[in-house]
Amino acid sequence: MNKNFTIPTKWLSIFIIGIMGSSLFASNAFAEKNPRKKYKSVVVYNDDEVIFSTNGNDFPFDLKYKGIIEVSNDDQMINSISPNGFVEINKTAFGNNRRLYIHADDKGQLTYEYFVGKSKTSFEPEGKKWLGEILPNIVKKSDLGIESRVRRIYSSDGLRAVLDQYEEESSSYSYSSKWKFFTIESYSGGSRKNVMKTLVFDNQIKDQDIIPILNEIAEIRSNSTKGTLIRYILENYELNTQQLSALLEATATHDYNTERGSTLRMFNKQYSDDFTIRKAYFDIIDDMEINSEKGNVIKDLLKKKKLSNDSWISLLNVVEDFSSEREQGAVLLYCIPYLPKNDAIMNEFRSTLDDMSDSYYVLKGEITTALLDASFSSGKTKTDKTALISYLKTAENISSNSQRGLILRKANRLFINDEQVIEAYFQVLSGVDSDMEKYNVMLDLLNKNKLNEQAMYQLLRQVSPLTSDFQHGAGAVLREVIKQFPLQENNTNQLFNLINQMDQASTIEELLRLVIDHPEMNDEMTIKIIEATQQIDVDVEKAAVLVRLSPQLPGKNSSVRYVFKSMAKELESEYEKNRVLKTIQ
Repeated sequence: MNKNFTIPTKWLSIFIIGIMGSSLFASNAFAEKNPRKKYKSVVVYNDDEVIFSTNGNDFPFDLKYKGIIEVSNDDQMINSISPNGFVEINKTAFGNNRRLYIHADDKGQLTYEYFVGKSKTSFEPEGKKWLGEILPNIVKKSDLGIESRVRRIYSSDGLRAVLDQYEEESSSYSYSSKWKFFTIESYSGGSRKNVMKTLVFDNQIKDQDIIPILNEIAEIRSNSTKGTLIRYILENYELNTQQLSALLEATATHDYNTERGSTLRMFNKQYSDDFTIRKAYFDIIDDMEINSEKGNVIKDLLKKKKLSNDSWISLLNVVEDFSSEREQGAVLLYCIPYLPKNDAIMNEFRSTLDDMSDSYYVLKGEITTALLDASFSSGKTKTDKTALISYLKTAENISSNSQRGLILRKANRLFINDEQVIEAYFQVLSGVDSDMEKYNVMLDLLNKNKLNEQAMYQLLRQVSPLTSDFQHGAGAVLREVIKQFPLQENNTNQLFNLINQMDQASTIEELLRLVIDHPEMNDEMTIKIIEATQQIDVDVEKAAVLVRLSPQLPGKNSSVRYVFKSMAKELESEYEKNRVLKTIQ
């Protein structure tokens, strides 16, 4: 949303009326077939206010609010509003208008203004009585006071009572012009999505409710919200096998490969050989459409877990189904150091290799040679610098990406942080014009070597072209770069420049999460993370980064904290905004 543009109230009102008027016919037609759906509502996020306008007998109010609203136990009174927040309720019936405006000063002290028609009237007792009559319906039909209400109902009556209080989440749509003035969502009641966020982020979930909540999360349409909730549960709860299985079932409902990949890489730490877990896990990978994302999940699993024979067979069966034989070969190469000495597994490995097209004979030969080398390996020998440079120069006149990749991967095993070697190596790499081949070579280099400043600089330069058309590969390489922290300042700046070139929200969120969690995280990176977070255009993932970052912020009066708070206030979702701001209050 463009924060520098303010829509005149008159224009905004006309637009809302126009939308509501044009949708009224559709709403009435729908109501004939669905008699319980009798009202239509429009939510407009304008700057940091929530405007909830409706028509129909079920909810005949115009509602505006800002801030964290706490409602009473009987839902009949507003107990508190966060500093500088407000609630405004309007109702017009048979030509009569009532309006209640409750606002909080910078200390949270409430002031009540109640109007009947154009006349200001004392809030006590008439206005208070009117609020008590209408507020229960408002909090049930909107997200007003959702945090306190969900917390109270969940604590006293349990999960089922919370879900029963809110109707099924209805369809939503967004309106955006080329100026992106505002967003409109259509609701038929309180947002089930926000109920789930409130339950997960703002409550300690009871063990028996983990699976039902995961089942509810699986029904959420927003992939970003779904993924963020699943990963939060995965990180913050000790899950048993049944709960992990339910979590994988929810993960399988993702439409986006990047969200699946981000969740599965986090799940890899808890992977187990239980049949249910194993089958669900590899089924998710098998259903993914992006081969590089599949491969990166598998590579990460191999680094984090020692797999059983059954898991190895499942893994190789998935690799055999890859549609990209180049990525298939890269994964097989990656598997070699981890392969157990088991005849069934080796037979499956060779079968997968044999099924690769003969047009990839160079890659197949490389894998076969690597298998042979692994069988007779007696440890790494000292690298002959002159021989290595000479070997690399043999690739300069080779046009085949596969052959260049073969030479570079062999060089990775003998690589040394020497200026001449670095120059020769990256001269060959720059001539690889296959993104798939290039990213796999760089991953292999990072996995086998700790790069010095010069080598890291050259590698990051090679990542830059991938950030536009091959972000799955760029993200995979940068994840390995982060593991090599600390970087020199120049390379740290280059890393964040690459992140800022990306536009895949889940990839950016995962990279920033890894930086925040790294032991080498420092104050300088805090600023860079805040800047990079602006590249995320999905509130729930942007908020996830800011919440994770908040414990790293310096003192109360720092400029960093001010910038952090300003970014939080720019979040369009009132819920996500409040969730972030609570971490620094």
